[in-house]
Amino acid sequence: MRRQYIPINSVSDIDTSRITTRSIENRYVDSQGRRFATRFNLRTRRIEIVPIALGREEAILVKRMAGTERSEETSNSEMRIQNRVHPNPMKLPAWLVAMNIEPDMTHAELHGFLVEAEREMQRNGERYRGLIQSLKMSSILEDVKDGNQHDAILELTNTYERDIQAHASRVQAMVVEFLRFPKPLASYLGQIDRNCKKYVEKLEMDKQKKYCQAYLLAGEMFAVFKGCLELIDMIGRFTADAKPDRLNYDRKGAYESAMQTLGYLKESLHQEMRSFMGVLTFADVI
Repeated sequence: MRRQYIPINSVSDIDTSRITTRSIENRYVDSQGRRFATRFNLRTRRIEIVPIALGREEAILVKRMAGTERSEETSNSEMRIQNRVHPNPMKLPAWLVAMNIEPDMTHAELHGFLVEAEREMQRNGERYRGLIQSLKMSSILEDVKDGNQHDAILELTNTYERDIQAHASRVQAMVVEFLRFPKPLASYLGQIDRNCKKYVEKLEMDKQKKYCQAYLLAGEMFAVFKGCLELIDMIGRFTADAKPDRLNYDRKGAYESAMQTLGYLKESLHQEMRSFMGVLTFADVI
């Protein structure tokens, strides 16, 4: 569908303080025919104006937007950030945007992430299964039911299998493919959003591949993260009124082990989300 542009006299007419989640997708064209978009910068937490570069002349606008009073070092840094912004970044799920996750760029290179993910996906699965098993052994949820009067342990198990493991298995399959049996680039390009395709095809060949692979991973990774958050939240609700002091020694030990694992998973999940957001940022997907 052809996108409609809002006429403006100049870029100064765009008031970023009045932009909402609905209007952030608007596009603008000034009196000289130059086009602009707005996007939310995850690092600065601000709405920023970016030019839609349809040619070399429009790309020069990035430099003009850096500001005349800033140092050359700051200007160059912003130029690098702006130059990698494209008109159609991946739209993040609302629940993820609300969390204000700060991307961790420390180890943001895709290959390193894939190697780590191949090891950690299996380990994380074992941790979540072990957590549920420890809760079962503690009997702390023996009389707890969910909102539909289902057994709590059964509901936790079903949630894990449906909302975490199913997506994690697909991530593992994709990681193995990307690392060992990659398909031709054209196959991956055919699976990304067509609105992004023109931008991606202007990148170097290696960057195109990394973009596509990170883009395709994102949907399943987001699903894994959401499933983990929901399971952790369920356990928190189910154990809110728990009285571990009434348990015998062995059952109390199982409960304490479960809580230690839960704490670890909460902390590591947040870091995993930051790391993957860094991968998406580094690959120009967001």
